[in-house]
Amino acid sequence: MKRVISTAVTAALLGAGIVAGTAAPASAGAACDSSPIYSIGDKKTVWRATQVHSDWAKPGVTISYAKNKTGSWTATGTATVGAEAGVIFAKASTSFSVSVGKTWSKSDTWTYAAKVEKKKGKTRGRLMMYHEAKGFSVTKYRMVPKSTGGCKKSKIWKKSNNVAPVKRSNNLWGIQYA
Repeated sequence: MKRVISTAVTAALLGAGIVAGTAAPASAGAACDSSPIYSIGDKKTVWRATQVHSDWAKPGVTISYAKNKTGSWTATGTATVGAEAGVIFAKASTSFSVSVGKTWSKSDTWTYAAKVEKKKGKTRGRLMMYHEAKGFSVTKYRMVPKSTGGCKKSKIWKKSNNVAPVKRSNNLWGIQYA
């Protein structure tokens, strides 16, 4: 009888060891999708000066500006360069619901007039064309295994102070003082 119990216990222990041995790799870590995930935050609309402007004038002078010229502006910030820039611009475009990109350029005849006002500490002003841009930060994540099983989002990097021009021609004219 002791021999039957001993054989049954040995078989149970060996069986348990085999089950534990095959179960261990499954709990060692889940396979997570390693594709990068980009998140856009700190969103704001900003206006950036272009290279289209009149000559300088003193306070009290009304400036008339009419010229056929190409206005352009290029994105700034560390997330706007490199291999990931296209993906980041696409994600930012979706996030803002407006197309943004690395550059904006438009040829047109610009015709505007404005009066240079007196400003404390300023001696001159000029008509300046500003172009709409979007400021944002971008955070890159990747899914990694959790020690308790499953996956969690892990931050790889965050890049702030990125500014990208909108693709449409949305401009604002104003006086730039110096």
